[in-house]
Amino acid sequence: MMPGKIFFLMLLILLSGLSASHGREITRMELEEVTDLIMSPGCDYIYTLTNCPSPQAEQMRELIKDRLRKGESKEEILSYFEKVYGTKILAQPSKKGFYFVAWWFPYFLLLDIFIVVGIFLFLWRRKNKKEETDTAIDPDMETILEDEIRKFKERG
Repeated sequence: MMPGKIFFLMLLILLSGLSASHGREITRMELEEVTDLIMSPGCDYIYTLTNCPSPQAEQMRELIKDRLRKGESKEEILSYFEKVYGTKILAQPSKKGFYFVAWWFPYFLLLDIFIVVGIFLFLWRRKNKKEETDTAIDPDMETILEDEIRKFKERG
């Protein structure tokens, strides 16, 4: 075979492999991996695209299938829907800007509560220790107590 024919044959095999990957069948798991992350406008943003029975949700699922067949990633598809419908379309908002604060707020709140309780307990204990040291035994009472202890030991 001539080098030109080999090159042409290899190019033909390469192109057929690329077209086969773009025309591949998308599994239900691959589709649901994306549709579980997108809320359905056809169901008033109550259900994800996976669970919404509306015709609009079906059209959106078909659009996602087509985009997956073309080789788009999950992030690219989510970005497309976010641009078209806004952030309310995402089941889990991105963790940037206001959504970063909203996402981490409960954890910061718990941390703050532990810090405030810790400071309160530390100050309360410190106050109790100070009160204990302030209540020293009166010297007259101490001598009476020592006398009583001595008498008790002499008896027993």
